Amino acid sequence: MLRRLVRLYYKCVKATVLSDEISIKGKTVRRLEVGEVLEALEGPAKEEGAGVQRIKCQAVQDDAIGWVTLAGNQGTPFLEPGGNFYTCVKETLLTDGLSVQDSKTVRRIAKGEVIEVLEFQKKDASADVKRIKGKAKLDGASGWITVSSNAGTSFLEPC
Repeated sequence: MLRRLVRLYYKCVKATVLSDEISIKGKTVRRLEVGEVLEALEGPAKEEGAGVQRIKCQAVQDDAIGWVTLAGNQGTPFLEPGGNFYTCVKETLLTDGLSVQDSKTVRRIAKGEVIEVLEFQKKDASADVKRIKGKAKLDGASGWITVSSNAGTSFLEPC
């Protein structure tokens, strides 16, 4: 199976639903919350009944697949392009593996650096934290970065 060369991501900017078909009358797969990231799979395509543009997408947090409206018929946006870049809000480490305990430090990530997501959040059971695999825009260094500590301290935020 060929992988797509270009991946397009959207972030949810207004709570909405993921439904099982292009029609807005389809069954709800689940609710989408503000800040969730979705990978576009198809579309946009026009839903004839309501006259809105919808995309088929996959939620990165749980792999749920369905259709989402980009913007309501009055222009209210539900999704915006993006979601696959994070900004470092507190200095942290870039490591060569998912496990904090079993990895070597590649380098420090400074506050303000931008990280492109290569793999979305995975749980590191050894430290009870969620981490992403990312690539630093500054120098192309790649590895695993903790999004937030188990005490709630944020290191990365979507930009």
